[in-house]
Amino acid sequence: MKPAKISHKIISPLHWQDFSGGEWLKEQEQMLLERYLAKIYGYYLLKLGHLSTEMDCQQSMIRNHINVAAAPNITKGIVAELTALPIQQSSVDLCLLSHTLDFASDPHQILREVERVLTSDGYIILSGFNPLSLMGIRGYLGRRRIIPWACRMFAPMRVKDWLHLLGFEVLHDDRYAFTSFAGVKPIGEWLENGGRSYARTFSSCYFIVARKRTSFLTPISNKWRVKKAIPVTPLAS
Repeated sequence: MKPAKISHKIISPLHWQDFSGGEWLKEQEQMLLERYLAKIYGYYLLKLGHLSTEMDCQQSMIRNHINVAAAPNITKGIVAELTALPIQQSSVDLCLLSHTLDFASDPHQILREVERVLTSDGYIILSGFNPLSLMGIRGYLGRRRIIPWACRMFAPMRVKDWLHLLGFEVLHDDRYAFTSFAGVKPIGEWLENGGRSYARTFSSCYFIVARKRTSFLTPISNKWRVKKAIPVTPLAS
């Protein structure tokens, strides 16, 4: 298994329309996102990465949305490295990462930062590309220098292991996009529905919803016991 952290930077798309099938993929993720936004409450929603900042979160019960990306061409947001977020600890209720880990040099550190800024029982919603898919096969067959095939592609089970190690509980794991993203219109609806029912493992994309679980240790106090009196036998006079 290749290490998650690498020394060089990955070229990340600035917009969904920058790669083949990007607009269709955004529509699919938007439908999944809207299923969960209305169920999460709080004060602050953090969108990490360029693709995340373009997702529509108006259905969210959280009204304060903050965009964070590394490049300076984002609108109404914070320009910062995702591995060192300028956000106070335990201050965010929901973090959205749309394919953010796919184009990250150090995905572990990004998840550690997400865990740091989330409140107790805060949520993370993330999506990514699956290497065990038609898209992954096409990437290995000579398309690795072209977006989106030029991304990292971490297996969903590996991502869920990272989340478990950080104390997250995975609530939902949806699979979609049974396509190689080679065409303008990637796939028919009937094939998409069939793939979700019978071939989840080989989907090109995954959509994970997890919740941070913080357990507080309760100190156990010592129980004081009264020593039993030692029976004394009187001496014979």
